[in-house]
Amino acid sequence: MGLSIRRGAATLVLLAAAVVALPESAQAAGKGPDRAFATPIAHGAATARASVTAPKLASGLGKLFRRVGRSGAFVMDAGSNRVLFSRKARRARILASNSKLFTTSTALGKFQPDGRLHTTAWSVDDVSDGFSQGLYLRGGGDPTLTTAGLNKLADRVRAAGVTSVVGPLRYDDTFFDRVTGIPEHGISAESVGRLSGLEIDNGAPSDPAKTAAQRFDDALRKEGISIGNSVTPGLVTPGFVSIADYGSPTMADIVQDTNVPSNNYLAEMLLKDVGAEFGGSGSTATGISVVRGFAAKQGARFNGENGSGLTRRNKASPASVVKLLDSMLAVDENSPSDTQADQRRLRDAWVDSLAVAGRTGTLARRMRGTAARGRCHAKTGTLNGVSALSGYCFQGPEDADHAVVFSLLMNRVDFNRAHVIQDRMAALIARFRR
Repeated sequence: MGLSIRRGAATLVLLAAAVVALPESAQAAGKGPDRAFATPIAHGAATARASVTAPKLASGLGKLFRRVGRSGAFVMDAGSNRVLFSRKARRARILASNSKLFTTSTALGKFQPDGRLHTTAWSVDDVSDGFSQGLYLRGGGDPTLTTAGLNKLADRVRAAGVTSVVGPLRYDDTFFDRVTGIPEHGISAESVGRLSGLEIDNGAPSDPAKTAAQRFDDALRKEGISIGNSVTPGLVTPGFVSIADYGSPTMADIVQDTNVPSNNYLAEMLLKDVGAEFGGSGSTATGISVVRGFAAKQGARFNGENGSGLTRRNKASPASVVKLLDSMLAVDENSPSDTQADQRRLRDAWVDSLAVAGRTGTLARRMRGTAARGRCHAKTGTLNGVSALSGYCFQGPEDADHAVVFSLLMNRVDFNRAHVIQDRMAALIARFRR
């Protein structure tokens, strides 16, 4: 069983290594909230590789976890459910981008790793004669949609036999509500891009749905399809005929592209996606409700107002974060073999979605030279005075069956000091052996 990092990892390392400075808000605008901080190459005790027992681990973590503001920590051996270290672990703390753990686990668990988000073309009537009496482009909340994807969809419309369309192209973006921003409290406002059920270019255009429709209209014309001038909003209704489909990358890939570099835009789009698909409404509030329900089934509690963590109102306790993380590793050995296979695929996709200490994403330049490098997969979180690190340390780089799960949520701290403490704690956790 492998936990290999999927596509784009090398690119992420290069991008992460190039970005070190932190803006005043301690959040990078838009796409990368957690900068790839560089902490010192480990020296002294942090470079040790010898195994530590549970008592030595608890003692060492206790010494490190001092004078760290209003903070909490929880560390558990996933194999035995043994608590290895706990400090104020049941008190809710500001999560910052650790919020994405709740958003993305819900998306992965609900859609499943191979699930995709679909952008579709519809006709008001049968097109077997080559004519459509009305053509519609319908968005399905794909946050990765590009002009190239719309070109492929246009090619599939032509392959369906369409040569002529009566009237203009109409577009339907009602998979989401019309609120394009997110609620943010306690921080300087950050733009994540405009959230739309039919989007293009990471939500950069002022009207993503109309822009996507215009590009699809251009693509149809290049395919030789005759169509009326302009584009206009419209609603796909029952009785229409689906004639072409374009699927996003897999949910496993989208979740990885969200967590490894800590992408705000993708997190907020995924939150609305789970709301639209599983909550009956493509709104941020409905997405939060679905996330809270998913977390509750795992024994965890989450309270908040958005999916990325760009707020001081997203909170959970270290114990709840660990419960969520532990649940994502679960494989029921008493279940049928096909069910176990599905559970392993979910587990592997989830672990692969996290940055790897000393190697990728927001952890590319942290924990270098320690036992944590290559063994600990985790999610960072940063706001002014807030620093979080939660994830797993495995006994080997490809050993999900022997994991220590941890959550270090630090509030009212200097993030530079917090990073050093977190890195040393993770290095010690990585050395634990039963």
